[in-house]
Amino acid sequence: MAFLRRYLWLWSLFLTLLFLFLVLRSLPVRSPLPSIKVLNTGHSLQCTRQWNPADDTAPPAHEPVGIGTLRDVREENFYRGGVSTIELVNGSSHPLPAIYDPYPDYNREGVGFHACYGPRGTVLNRQDPEDMVLAYPGLQEGFPFPKYGSYDALKLDGCSCTTRSSRFGAYGYTEPGPDSSGPNSADQASWENVNWKSLQTQCLERNSAMYKTPDSGWNGLLPLQYEAIQLNEKRHSSPGFQTRSAVILRAWHDMQWTENMKHHVRALIMELSLHSGAEYEVFLLTHVKDNDIPLYGPDDEENIQNLKERYIPREFWGITIFFNEQTLESWYPKVDEHKPLHQHLQPLQIFSVAFPEFDYYWQLEMDARFTGHAYHFLQRASDFAKQQPRKYLWERNAYFYIPGAHGSWTNFLTTVDESMESKGSIWGPAPPDSLPWLDPVGPEPPVEFPEDDDYEWGAGEEADLITFLPIFDPSDTTWVFSTMVWDIPEDIPRRASPVTMGRFSRLLLRSIHDAQADQGIALVSEMTTSSFALWHGLKAVHVPHPLYADGKWTPKELARMVNRGQPERINSGLDSLWNWNHRFDHILYRMTYMFTAQASEDFYRRWLGFEADPNQYTDGSYHQDPQGRNWFDGGALREDLYGPLCFPSMLLHPVKNTASRKGSDMAVPV
Repeated sequence: MAFLRRYLWLWSLFLTLLFLFLVLRSLPVRSPLPSIKVLNTGHSLQCTRQWNPADDTAPPAHEPVGIGTLRDVREENFYRGGVSTIELVNGSSHPLPAIYDPYPDYNREGVGFHACYGPRGTVLNRQDPEDMVLAYPGLQEGFPFPKYGSYDALKLDGCSCTTRSSRFGAYGYTEPGPDSSGPNSADQASWENVNWKSLQTQCLERNSAMYKTPDSGWNGLLPLQYEAIQLNEKRHSSPGFQTRSAVILRAWHDMQWTENMKHHVRALIMELSLHSGAEYEVFLLTHVKDNDIPLYGPDDEENIQNLKERYIPREFWGITIFFNEQTLESWYPKVDEHKPLHQHLQPLQIFSVAFPEFDYYWQLEMDARFTGHAYHFLQRASDFAKQQPRKYLWERNAYFYIPGAHGSWTNFLTTVDESMESKGSIWGPAPPDSLPWLDPVGPEPPVEFPEDDDYEWGAGEEADLITFLPIFDPSDTTWVFSTMVWDIPEDIPRRASPVTMGRFSRLLLRSIHDAQADQGIALVSEMTTSSFALWHGLKAVHVPHPLYADGKWTPKELARMVNRGQPERINSGLDSLWNWNHRFDHILYRMTYMFTAQASEDFYRRWLGFEADPNQYTDGSYHQDPQGRNWFDGGALREDLYGPLCFPSMLLHPVKNTASRKGSDMAVPV
């Protein structure tokens, strides 16, 4: 007995260890991380995905039918850019995907960064392919270059591409077949049980030393004006804090959620918010279009919950914020117009007052898609805008930058400079005489004339407005919305930029809010931010991201068509590309980013692996516009020959149909 008592503690230890072994053995164990290359955006892979002026030696086309018609022919090489056509890198026998990591080395920069939890309940790991986008290094053989904009100018990665699986595999996309580069489906998150609001909130808390924290919570509803009077205004970041941005996805309550829409929103939250340590936060700003659905009142929380349960996927309940026309009318009773088509920014203005902890607000529509990494794209757009000097900036903003006609961005800068000799230019704030109450909030120029500045003023200054299409003067055009203003003269100096997606500073949005709330003035959505930036002297930048053209036009040919008019007034006259005479629809609607476009949806649907829909013409007829042009789903999909399509980074808009079978919405409504 003495012997047993002496060694009893050893038996106890043995039984305890055995118990722990059996418990741990029963727990699910993640597979060890596979050996996979990490591709940083600063990687050494060199490539060219850009035209040079010397490449375009084609003579001007003879076109008796109309300008731009001879080469208005579809470019099938876009649909042959599969993974099997990628030029091999480092002697690989087969193109292999790599983890795509565009983030800074946060720890080296000493910013107090803490990695955040992801949808599987584990801390995100940028070395883990289950947490990250995968990309294929290299170029697809024969894949056309973008005709507008530039990877080089933005320092945007054009040397890699993604498939649907490598892009969305970490966010729930799975498919059988050879393109199995996404995560193993067995390790996928239980998406219905994910709470994206909670994950973003936890991420901000883990990194609270880096950012200002919000003063209070919110209940999923934009407040009525009288409920928001006491909200604190914060115009500027406090010293010691980094800037932070809200990403506003503009939704409506009864839209149909496809699987791809879920993948898209998950991707934005993961790439912009969670992996960055809360540098961004994503919201679904959702318009309740049915005014008979009650929102406000004593039962508002019940109303909100009923809407979420009926229309919104459970995982996105927490990031959804509803509003209706009553919301807009309560904030802007002096403005006569509140319809989203004409006042698309009013909800964003209200959001910026209700959520003043953000420095910038990105607005994205739900029919836009990134084929590449969203963080990399938005950061490169922001950095490009920050680097632009103010000298002749308004004039440059009006152009479609076409490298195959203009050369490098430096050459383009020089060309515009030379063309502006002895011509008037916007220089500093330009408040209209008809608005004597307007007190510009932007800075005054350091010198009296732009000619006296050596491209120094504005360089390194964050932009208050970033747009993805040119900013032009619509006053002498027949653009469809050119005279749509409220309580201001129709001849007021103004600017416009189609599609209200982009980045807006808190200062710009607050300036618009004050004018609408106090003075009752307004301009149509596409003229609002650019006109207020003009009047207040705030920095506005059109970012020339890569746009592809589904046609055989040459760069110099396109430059002659899309950049019309005098250097100081590009596209600002009766020959403007933006005139609503439909003369250039065959050019505009073949771009991959436009207010209406066929190419963007064709690209995306083929990239998703969807064949051209045979049911798109229910009556057997062509989808033809009044000018006799046919608009229909096109592009032959041959994955059996080329493999799954692998696209470089693009921002596509619009993409109306993301289910395998197209709905009633046509890419080009006629």
